[in-house]
Amino acid sequence: MSLRATSRDEKLQKRCSAAVQKLVDLKINFLAIDFDQTLVDVHTGGRWKGTTQELVQHMRPLFLRLVPLASQHNIRVAIVTFSRQTERIREVLELSYPDYADVIPIRGCDNTWEYKGSGMRMGKQEHMASVSEELIAKPAMGVTDVRKDTTLLIDDDPRNIRLSLKDGTRAVWFNPMDPERLLDNILLLM
Repeated sequence: MSLRATSRDEKLQKRCSAAVQKLVDLKINFLAIDFDQTLVDVHTGGRWKGTTQELVQHMRPLFLRLVPLASQHNIRVAIVTFSRQTERIREVLELSYPDYADVIPIRGCDNTWEYKGSGMRMGKQEHMASVSEELIAKPAMGVTDVRKDTTLLIDDDPRNIRLSLKDGTRAVWFNPMDPERLLDNILLLM
């Protein structure tokens, strides 16, 4: 690895650390992250034909640092997606986050879960609410009080962001063309 790459990696690590500290300061304890075009730099359309290892190569460096740092600060992370390929996503998480994958719930359109609450069901709201119910039901996971004001959605789809904000859940739009801008936007949260 070149000196330039090392310096860039160190800078990204510091910026991710600052963003996680901001989340801690804001008492965010649940980070819901979209998969396609957000966690990874491609849109699989829920039909990824390549290998899991090939998909792992599309993981964004930003999230390879942000997710472990958030987890180390007791911020629970979940993947919320409209993809049906949740088993493939699980494999990507296991390869990308071997120390954390087992505590990262995935909510996709795979008919493996059901939201039983009465909240909004549009956008990613029911996905996040379902994970919240799971986290609260498992106090051993370290989070006992997940609310809309302690949750942050990160998504590349402006519609999901609008619906989240309309429902009272914090959200930050992820620009796939400028991934690291996310860190600046997190620092601007109030």
